[in-house]
Amino acid sequence: MAISTDRPWLASYADGVPADIEPQTGSLYDLIHESVERYPEHVALEFFGRTTTYADLGAQIDRVAEGLRVAGVQPGDPVAIVLPNCPQHIVAFYAVLRLGAIVVEHNPLYTPRELRHQFEDHGARVVIAWDKVVATIQDFPADVSVSTIISVDVTRAMPFGTRLALRLPVAKARESRAALTTKVRGTTPWTTLTGSAPIDAHIAAPGASDVALIQYTSGTTGSPKGATLTHENLLANAAQARAWVPEVPRGSAVVYAVLPMFHAYGLTLCLTFAMSMGGRLVLFPKFDPELVLKVVKRHPATFLPAVPPIYDRLTKAAAAEGVSLDGIQIAISGAMPLSTAIVEPWEQATGGALVEGYGLSECSPVLMANP
Repeated sequence: MAISTDRPWLASYADGVPADIEPQTGSLYDLIHESVERYPEHVALEFFGRTTTYADLGAQIDRVAEGLRVAGVQPGDPVAIVLPNCPQHIVAFYAVLRLGAIVVEHNPLYTPRELRHQFEDHGARVVIAWDKVVATIQDFPADVSVSTIISVDVTRAMPFGTRLALRLPVAKARESRAALTTKVRGTTPWTTLTGSAPIDAHIAAPGASDVALIQYTSGTTGSPKGATLTHENLLANAAQARAWVPEVPRGSAVVYAVLPMFHAYGLTLCLTFAMSMGGRLVLFPKFDPELVLKVVKRHPATFLPAVPPIYDRLTKAAAAEGVSLDGIQIAISGAMPLSTAIVEPWEQATGGALVEGYGLSECSPVLMANP
């Protein structure tokens, strides 16, 4: 690579990483559609062991997009998503974008006051919400004009055996089920949307310059503010991430979503980058070292974005349980400084690299870092 004197940082780029990438065109829906076309039988999502192929993911996105259209969602409308990491989150994100509507991501662990402030700001009338959060939204005052709540029971995406175990008449099962789902009234069930016909292919998808996302900051210097991002912005982020890991071929990546996808860090490296790679995205509703190590035994991550405390806890948990982390290829750390006291044990245990590479000073993935 020829190094330009006005860009000396290029000397630090790894072999195969280009100095420039091409401008991005199209939309984020094109991104997922390309993976569906190229890797229809590959696993796209894994959730507690249950898998979804790209073909099935694409079909779900098209059905939910039609369900939202019938519900009145139009291009340019903000649609709120209040979900933990789960397959429904991926489907909802791309279905909203398929219509040319605007995704607004929210932390499902926000207090009612925090959540209400954001809804007052963006004015979304349609919300796709975890059923555990539905009551909070229904308690908003009348001047918060939510007209349609689509409720999501995340347990319905789990394997049948896991769902059955959650219904056992024992205290631990009841406690686990209560943490994951609850009964709601006055909503449109998610299954109503997934039961829709596919959206007509002739309905225009958005373009690169259209707004795709309103992403709220964490508010470290005041109240959270909504940053407006276009399809081109997010496509460029995904392309940059792909360019940075030339050694990971498309169609083979295994990415662990231990970071919350409602945050820019998790959204960029899981919702967009992983899907653009045609990779297997393993979804964790919260960071739990035991759950992560169970997956590591089956297929280690090719790409693991996280924060320093997660790497530290995983290293220690693996050593305590006698689980090998060998094979976790690339780990990208962000949000806070990464110390050698974390890097050295991790790289010794995995044989892979752990680098500080995602600069989000306001990142605070509390949902994942504190199970």
